[in-house]
Amino acid sequence: MKTFRSLILFALLFPASLLAERPNVILIISDDHAWTDYSFLGNEKIRSPHIDRLAAEGLTFTRGYVTTALCSPSLATMLTGLYTHQHGITGNDPVKGEDREAWLDRFFEHPMLPKLLADAGYNTMHTGKYWMNQPAAAGFTRDIGETGRHGGKSLDIGRKTMKPIYDFMDQSIENKKPFFVWYAPFLPHTPHNPPKRLLDKYADVQPAKKAKYYAMVEWLDETCGDLMKNLKDKGVDDNTLVLYLADNGWNQFGKASPYENGIRTPIIVRWPARIKAHMEQAKLASNIDLVPTILTACGVEVPAAMPGINLLDDKAVADRTAIFFNNFSHNMISAEEPAESLWTRSVIQGKWKLITYQDPLPNEKPNAGGHNRKYPDQNQELFDLLADPHETRDLSKEHPAVVTKLQAKMDDWWDPSPTMKRRKQVD
Repeated sequence: MKTFRSLILFALLFPASLLAERPNVILIISDDHAWTDYSFLGNEKIRSPHIDRLAAEGLTFTRGYVTTALCSPSLATMLTGLYTHQHGITGNDPVKGEDREAWLDRFFEHPMLPKLLADAGYNTMHTGKYWMNQPAAAGFTRDIGETGRHGGKSLDIGRKTMKPIYDFMDQSIENKKPFFVWYAPFLPHTPHNPPKRLLDKYADVQPAKKAKYYAMVEWLDETCGDLMKNLKDKGVDDNTLVLYLADNGWNQFGKASPYENGIRTPIIVRWPARIKAHMEQAKLASNIDLVPTILTACGVEVPAAMPGINLLDDKAVADRTAIFFNNFSHNMISAEEPAESLWTRSVIQGKWKLITYQDPLPNEKPNAGGHNRKYPDQNQELFDLLADPHETRDLSKEHPAVVTKLQAKMDDWWDPSPTMKRRKQVD
């Protein structure tokens, strides 16, 4: 019955010429990659020709974001279509002495993108990072093995080989089944050990660690180019929906922070059979939108609990007034109460961005909840992102009315105890 409803929805949303074949989907997730570090966004040193082309051929949101600036929570949002405090994976690791399984048990209560697609007839493959142990638990029908913390053997993808993806695509095409590929390579994440042929291109970049990182970005870009070429060679490029973003930002100050270097990323949506190329520089997009966008494109009903929008719905994108974020300790404190490790909440509306810091935990020590919890002198910061995209000037004292308005909007959005409410409903 669910598959039948999905096909009816697809028929209503798309012209008859596209009904014969649902799109394949490839989700590319770069890892620890700053939003400034693409040549199409103005970096004059980095070479990223393949991602640049992807951006030029797709619907590209230059004001794209992730809801949480840390790997595991960000990826969990891309699996569930939920905010971090809703799916409960607030950090990368539990605090010392706690078992990750307590978080995973609750996490897998939610609908998962791979499972929803698999139920609708898709072959679904996991490669790269995941954090949730067995990819099959999320509905992946093919994987490269258990992932553990970062990724295990699955981290060979991109750095050592792309063959598992291409074999999977070949088999799906042969069996006339649409496919979904989760391509989340450990790139440009540390270790920054690029091939010498790439590092040599950045010999003039200082310091040396930045040169290595830039070479890692180009290494990622090469794999994206190889993947796109493979789609063309197989004759499925036109009807393959390709999405690209980073899981969070990167620099010596930015990773895991609520500032733009932590949460901002270009979000690219490319589907030649359906989408006209457009560089969207004003409207806002979020990784919370990936699941509803993919499900709608594939004719699968979007669960009502998912708060994101379909990025291919022009009206929904235009009607959006704000996007929201929350950052937590690196180490998860409570599986039942996500808010116990909350660090910041943020909102962007138009040009304005408000960051509100929670009070430090009682007797908080470095690494008690995680190394990323740092606090400014005041608990709120306000930035004009259009005039000051690198957030160098706090305007909270100059615009108190804006702070009050944005704080009220953020408080309306924030529900700190969704897990406990769900348990009460079940009980």
